Amino acid sequence: MPKQAQSVADNVTISLLDIVPRLNRWAEASVTRAAGENRLSLRQLSALTMIESEKTTLGDVARRLMVTPAVVTGLIDRLEKRGYVRRINSTDDRRRVLLALTDEGRAAAESVSSQLQAEMATALTGFSASDLEQLDRSLSRLRPVATELERSTPGSRFA
Repeated sequence: MPKQAQSVADNVTISLLDIVPRLNRWAEASVTRAAGENRLSLRQLSALTMIESEKTTLGDVARRLMVTPAVVTGLIDRLEKRGYVRRINSTDDRRRVLLALTDEGRAAAESVSSQLQAEMATALTGFSASDLEQLDRSLSRLRPVATELERSTPGSRFA
């Protein structure tokens, strides 16, 4: 990589390592505030979103959230007690348990997600349409990089 490109890559890396944790802290605090009586954490919202968008198991959720199955078991137990998730025995494999959202879980996830999206959209109002399009393209290119970084984490049980 040419020296100038390396310098830009270094600056981008530094910026990402600064911005991503800050956005995560904002999202954690905002989910808690937006959830109100729904009492959701960012991790719980992520699990609900995952369960809604695909057939999934406890192990799948653990891998995607990069936590142990024991952590996900507790997380799903709490969501199940609130009536947001239900466990369904697989018809293909009796040992396999699938997770499904209830109507209440779907409504809670949609409500909190909508509030977060509205907050972020408001924060981005200072950007021009051109800047937003460029950011969208850049984030689309960054998504597979994040996926590969997750998969290639040394010693990761989540690969």
